[in-house]
Order: sequence, then structure tokens, then C-alpha cells
Amino acid sequence: MSLDYSLLIYNAQSERATKKSQLQSQVRLFRDGQVVYAGKEELLKVTAGVEDNRQIPIGGRLQLGSNLTPGPYVLQVVVTDLLAKGKSRTQAQWMDFEVTK
Repeated sequence: MSLDYSLLIYNAQSERATKKSQLQSQVRLFRDGQVVYAGKEELLKVTAGVEDNRQIPIGGRLQLGSNLTPGPYVLQVVVTDLLAKGKSRTQAQWMDFEVTK
């Protein structure tokens, strides 16, 4: 079983010379407030055709093991803008979902 997700990253910083962003993401899965899965932090490859960094679409697929206990879960995607400074450098978005059998 798998879980597909997508989101938009708003107003990413970019290098002046290349106009490219440097974004890193990590996917986490929670159950009852505890992390049951934490993916590796990975550099994002910005999709071809993105002309500016005001809205960058990203997405992925998380393979869910068949041994997940039925019940409520939270998927969290954490994005770090490696070129940004201050509090806005790292942002997170989450989504609730339920595993049933």
C-alpha cells in the first residue's frame, strides 16, 4: 500500500547567479504522537518548467508497510530552504489519514 502526496513551496530563496533554489525535504510518519518512520533528508530536484520560486510544486510516494497497525496516522513533510535565514528557513506541513484493514 502506498500514500501519494503533493504540496507547494512558496517563496523559496534562490542563488543570484543561477536563480536556482536549494531545498531539502524529509518525510515523517507519526502514530499516537510517536515517529514510526523518518525518511532521509534529501535535496529536492525542482521540476523542469518552474520559472520562479514563488510556487514550487513537489510530491512523492510513501510506501506503507503491510504491518502498520490500523488507526489514525499523521504524515509530515519538512522542507528546509538552505539559502534562507531565520525562522522561515524550515517549514512543515502535515496531513491526517487513517489505515484500515
